Amino acid sequence: MKNVIKSDVYRFSKPSKTSFPGHLKRLIPAAALCLMLIAVPLTGCFEPKPQQTIYKETSDTIASVFSENDAGGTGLPFGVTLQIDPEVLIPCELERVVDGDTIIVRDSDNNRLRVRLTGINAPESVLEDESKNTDEGRDASKFLKELLSDVKTVYLEYDEGQFDQYGRTLAYVWIDTGTTYIMVNEVILATGHAKPVYIKPNLRYADTFRLYETD
Repeated sequence: MKNVIKSDVYRFSKPSKTSFPGHLKRLIPAAALCLMLIAVPLTGCFEPKPQQTIYKETSDTIASVFSENDAGGTGLPFGVTLQIDPEVLIPCELERVVDGDTIIVRDSDNNRLRVRLTGINAPESVLEDESKNTDEGRDASKFLKELLSDVKTVYLEYDEGQFDQYGRTLAYVWIDTGTTYIMVNEVILATGHAKPVYIKPNLRYADTFRLYETD
């Protein structure tokens, strides 16, 4: 019985010398080398790819429009100065530009709003009486259309009065440049496409807008 037990243990714990023929032993190192060569390129296939940075859709277009100058030396486009905490802004989908100081947007409830940019007045360009439209007004309208050409979302900030006597929404309109938010109203003033107007009670940025007064 002892011999049988020893025989079984030996059979499973210590292979006989004849288990691997000589020619197979010589093949083992070559086979191991082949497996290593195959495994090396495969190791990179399972490494996680670095996460790609996703940029805002409007950043490049706005940056190209804004690349004209930074006259005020503020580091912001066109030398504008105003910035804002985005928490106070109301996002709206931009539908179209009407003229140099008016746009059409849709709010989160899909309401269509005709927005008059608060605190500025651009020359006329879309009146039915063509004789009252001006080249300056057409230039202002063209500039605003180019500025917002690829912008899908604008952000509204309301002052004390939200509507004018014609039922239009009054708002400061902001856009996201990718690094900060800047006010379209101020950009229009800074580029000379409109003049500031002061209508109570909407005077929140009156002091800043006065910097763009011209004779």
